[in-house]
Parts: sequence; C-alpha cells; structure tokens
Amino acid sequence: MNFLRMTGAALALALSAMGAAAQQAANPFGGFKHDSTQPIEITADALEVRQAESRAIFSGAVVAGQGTLRLTADTLDVWYAQAEGGGGGGDIDRLRAEGDVFLTSGAESARGAWAEYTVSTGMITMGGGVVLAQGENAIRGERLVVDLTSGQGRVEGGRVQSVFNPASRSGQ
Repeated sequence: MNFLRMTGAALALALSAMGAAAQQAANPFGGFKHDSTQPIEITADALEVRQAESRAIFSGAVVAGQGTLRLTADTLDVWYAQAEGGGGGGDIDRLRAEGDVFLTSGAESARGAWAEYTVSTGMITMGGGVVLAQGENAIRGERLVVDLTSGQGRVEGGRVQSVFNPASRSGQ
C-alpha cells in the first residue's frame, strides 16, 4: 500500500471516529452531486459568438446555473458539440470559467482562479489556489476535481490543507 493510500485510509478512520461532523467531512464533495441533464442557464454583461469555432464567450459578472449548481466568474467560454450536418448549435460540450471563479451547490462552495466543466462526463476541474468549504470545514489545494454524477472528488497539488470542525454537542 503506497503512502497516499495509507494516509487516506488513516484520515478516513480518524474522521469516522469524530462523529456526525466527521461523517460529513469524510465526503466533502457530496453536495456537488446533481442532475447534469437539467438545462444550463447563463447570464453576463456581454456575449461574443464564434460560430465557426462552435464557441460562445460570456464576459462581465457571469452567472451560470444548472439545477442547484451555480458558478460565477469574470469570463465563461462555452464550447458546443457539432450539430448534425457539421454546423454549430449543438448541445453544450464544455465550459471554462476564469477570474474569481466561485462554485456553489447547497451548503458547499469552492473558489479558485479557473474551472472547467465537461458536461458529458459530469466532471469539474478547478485550479489556482482552490478553497473548498462545507460549513466551518475547509480544504485547500492547487487543484480540485469533482465527479458531479457520483459526488466523489479529490484535492491535489502542493500541500493539501484541511480543517475539520467537530459538531458541538449539547450536554457534553
């Protein structure tokens, strides 16, 4: 068993012993699980369409949402899958947000310099000093990868820092 797996196993064991707060912290990505078949809505100050590239560029106070998932950023590039006949106008293939990117879903949030979402796989990758928060719990790292279908994820890059706060219990 390699060091990373041993560390992960030890962390999971330690967290499970901490009670209800630890159970939430053991999967801090669970709130990002959602239905990727819902429509994606995007608002922004400006929109540039590059039909030949099957691409749209939203800029200025961008807000994108899909179900309970919300993303804000300075800019958002959207690539469309090629429609039948080779033209643009197909379904959204992927999105890339840049500049003060903030992602929320329920009680969870993540902040970073950029994020990319591939719709077909339900994968979000976020980078640039990422902070993932769930209540008072926080995880920091250079890169966050979350599978929205399963709610599973990982934080990597440099030293990953985590702070998990146990729930206060009345009468103890």
